[in-house]
Amino acid sequence: MGYLFGPVLSRRLGLSMGVDLLKYKTCNLDCVYCELGRTVCLTVCRDRFVPREKVIKEIEQRRDEPFDYLTFAGSGEPTLSLDLGDVVCRAKKIVNSPVAVITNSTLLSSSAVRKEVAAADVVLPSLDAASQESFSAINRPAEGLFADKMIQGLKDFRREFSGEIWLEVMLVRGINDHEAERIARAAEAIEPDRIQLNTVVRTPAEPVEPLSREEMHRMLEIFPRAELIPDWDWSVPERIKDRLLELLSQKEHTLDEIGLNLDLGASDAIKYCKILEKEGMISRRLFRGNLYFHLAANNPLRSTKI
Repeated sequence: MGYLFGPVLSRRLGLSMGVDLLKYKTCNLDCVYCELGRTVCLTVCRDRFVPREKVIKEIEQRRDEPFDYLTFAGSGEPTLSLDLGDVVCRAKKIVNSPVAVITNSTLLSSSAVRKEVAAADVVLPSLDAASQESFSAINRPAEGLFADKMIQGLKDFRREFSGEIWLEVMLVRGINDHEAERIARAAEAIEPDRIQLNTVVRTPAEPVEPLSREEMHRMLEIFPRAELIPDWDWSVPERIKDRLLELLSQKEHTLDEIGLNLDLGASDAIKYCKILEKEGMISRRLFRGNLYFHLAANNPLRSTKI
């Protein structure tokens, strides 16, 4: 066991069950903003990193747990795994939820990799640079990777893939924000279903700075079809926090029930539960195929209700 993680509460994918086909921090980029820190194994060589059949067995064992997406992501670049295509195809026959792949886009220049990734239902690639200079500065690629080939690979993938493409653009102050217009033109040429703009909100590998909210909102003038996805305000408003804890002190609830009772959208319900769970105030449990949230055992409110 240990090749699947979660389900993770994700604002982009809802309840996401992660699949990691890599050894820790095996990647072909060493992004300055990566929340996992510096890349341990920087490589462009595709390989087999984990026992494929054990991954399949674990997917089979956890198939009945509740999740919105089975997501190939994890601790590095999923397309470096030679098992990606086979495991994605087999996973789709096992689970009922759609399958997603999160990728840094670099290996989509390969027709073989594009074919493997195209087995997914949703693909979430990234594009942080349109020039080699910015690509080198923000993504710090392994030798032999080029921004223009990556962009062409994304265009080719769009022509070959009929599923959803959600393109993420990470903007970092003083590193790639100066070529936002050039990135926007490249993004439009790729023709993704969504363009999602992000900036640094979690502890990065290097001491880089995010764009402000105002600057990010101005970026929507350059990326008119885009949506903003940063979690700037990583907190729960006190009023909502009190109501949520009071609700869970009465009985446990699913995410859908929490959203309905508190009049919250799905992304906010996910965000607030994620924060309170990390703070140790609420916990989750799986019961008859549904995920329920309840007060944590050490929450003072719990004892007052007993």
